[in-house]
Amino acid sequence: MTRAALLATALVVVAAFAAPPSDAATINWVLSGVTFDDGGAASGTFSTDSTSGNVITFNITTTAGTTLGGAVYDWTAINTFSSNGIYSPNSFILTNFDTSTYINLEFVNPLTGAGIDELILSGGGNYASYECAICNPVRGIVSGEAIAATTPLPAALPLFASGLGGLGLLGWRRKRKKAALAT
Repeated sequence: MTRAALLATALVVVAAFAAPPSDAATINWVLSGVTFDDGGAASGTFSTDSTSGNVITFNITTTAGTTLGGAVYDWTAINTFSSNGIYSPNSFILTNFDTSTYINLEFVNPLTGAGIDELILSGGGNYASYECAICNPVRGIVSGEAIAATTPLPAALPLFASGLGGLGLLGWRRKRKKAALAT
């Protein structure tokens, strides 16, 4: 086996072990049309693990309404905390310690696949998705959904790309070797 063939084989083997497993993909979500019963709104993004549906990152902002003022929930801030599945398997709660507010987002489906996932709305004294200040007062979410902004990268794609790269490198080396022999 030539050095070039060994190199190409080694690249493919390394890529096979370096390729992320398909169950470790991240799904990026955008909140859409989220409004509270007091006239406020929520907007922003969050990311989930495609296997567990657990929130990995988030940057959500709420605006003031008649019940509560607005708050920022940002995973990079030292004052913010998240927890998955507290009230249901398809929910997560974010905490902003500076404003003593919490936002709970509960979804109809697990956040494990691309597409649109409806929020379970509050109403009739039932607070499924809501924001609260130390949970009194509470304002319920009365509309909204989350939309997957990107489709997860298939795990085989990096492996395929590295294989193509290895074949390209092999062809380039052969061409260079032929040119060197011709001179």
